[in-house]
Amino acid sequence: MTTTARDYLVNRFQTDAVVLRERVALMARGTKVPGPDAATSRRMADACDEVVAMLLAIASHGDADAELDAIMALVPLLEHRATEQQANPAVRSVYAGAATRIREVRSAEAQSSPADRVPSEDADDAEFPDDDIEDDLDIDDDDVDDDVIVFDEDNDSTAPTT
Repeated sequence: MTTTARDYLVNRFQTDAVVLRERVALMARGTKVPGPDAATSRRMADACDEVVAMLLAIASHGDADAELDAIMALVPLLEHRATEQQANPAVRSVYAGAATRIREVRSAEAQSSPADRVPSEDADDAEFPDDDIEDDLDIDDDDVDDDVIVFDEDNDSTAPTT
């Protein structure tokens, strides 16, 4: 089964929401976790859910190019949402990160052959011509898309991995 750009992005933001909610649950149990507080993490998870809902609202008709065009049409809306969240940098980074991820997927699709039209799970590690977009949008290194949090149930400490 092939993974579409939409499926890849939906999975990406659903996973981010799950990780953020697990983080909130750890904090509720009294575990100290580096990074945003529980309320901010909850708002970030809600923003991830909103991105997923936007992506799921795009009908899948089996035409990868049309689907990708529809996904690209979300970029201005995501950028607007990011602008609205100036007072909440962590939430802003979710929306700005989603716009960046969409551009990266579009770039990867444009560079791939028609037979290779599946976004790589390592797309975040690839070089993309628009990597400096994050600088233009003032996204910092705390972008939720790049955070991997390891949870150790036997230990009260949680350390981010790189």
